[in-house]
Amino acid sequence: MRLLPLAAAAAALLALSGCARAVTLPAADDASDPGCARVSVSLPEQLGDASLPEPLERRDTTSQATAAWGDPSAVTLRCGMPEPAPSANRCIQVGPVDWLEVAQEENVWTFVSYGRSPATEVVIDTNVVSAVTALEGVSSAVDRIERTGECT
Repeated sequence: MRLLPLAAAAAALLALSGCARAVTLPAADDASDPGCARVSVSLPEQLGDASLPEPLERRDTTSQATAAWGDPSAVTLRCGMPEPAPSANRCIQVGPVDWLEVAQEENVWTFVSYGRSPATEVVIDTNVVSAVTALEGVSSAVDRIERTGECT
């Protein structure tokens, strides 16, 4: 009978030690938009391709309509961003979604979906995963938000 509490304690310790901490991300202003709910439930559990030694696993986040992959986080996503205005910034199409490059600092690139409201922001550590690989992984989920425009 003494083994049962010991086994339960060991199982609890194993469960806790295998869990990565939740990633703290601020929610976007329109995170409660129904489009973001459609995006959130469609996001993949893993990101990556053959160039990675192993796929990036999805992690828990602290805010609505957010996601993160990798430990430490190599890709983060926030849905509910303001739709960007037309811009001279580089815009690329990955799958069915146009992505506007809004920032590039060393090896951290930030993209915002273009022509979709609300918009989705994706921040990528390109030391870990290529921007195209990360955007390919999330584009089908972001495509759940109706297209209102496209890059020209």
